[in-house]
Amino acid sequence: MKKHFNTKILVACGLLTGISIVLTRMFSYVIPLGGLPALRIGFGSIPITISGILFGPIAGALTGGVADLLGFMINPMGGPYIPGMTITAMLGGFLPGIIYWGIRKYNIKINFNIINIIFITLLAIGTFYILLFKNGSLPLFFVIIYGIVALIFIMLPILLSNIISREDSLYSFDKILFVITVKYFINSLLLNTFWLSITYNKGFLVFLPGRIIAGLVMIPLRSFIIFALTKVFKYIKIS
Repeated sequence: MKKHFNTKILVACGLLTGISIVLTRMFSYVIPLGGLPALRIGFGSIPITISGILFGPIAGALTGGVADLLGFMINPMGGPYIPGMTITAMLGGFLPGIIYWGIRKYNIKINFNIINIIFITLLAIGTFYILLFKNGSLPLFFVIIYGIVALIFIMLPILLSNIISREDSLYSFDKILFVITVKYFINSLLLNTFWLSITYNKGFLVFLPGRIIAGLVMIPLRSFIIFALTKVFKYIKIS
């Protein structure tokens, strides 16, 4: 897991930190949950994830932590500073780094598609339950349409893995999707929801439903973006 922090790696991590701050503080949208600014939709986590994948868990954690601290000082976005969010930001770089370290070191050959399908199925079921709970009952037409859309999302990992095959299997879509999904479940659904419930003295379930629904869209979207960027990884990866 050792990674030598030479000047080039530090510069690359600094650049990724800057990109993360700009994307988070200037090009993201905050959606209120329970009347509070509790859900940020954006792509500021992508550079942090890339830092962990390319340079290891420690570099990823440092990138995430510095991006969150500096970003808050530059633009708090109207909310209080939440120390737990800095921990989550650090994990946002550490988790991809440790997962990819394990994949590289042990040449893991598990079927990531099966795990991805399980995670996305849980999100789809959670989203449906939330919609049903809020509305009491749903029209049959809506249920059918939602079922078709959910099925497409569930089968997406297998379909894309077969369509977009690549010789460099290290950065295959199924692995990228696995990393983003694990990170979203731990960071966004669990930790950030917990930090928000403590900070605003609200119930955990007040913030969770909106994050579940957002995950059904944001997980595939962020995975697509990072997968597209893997084509240039070989130009920015520094040993």
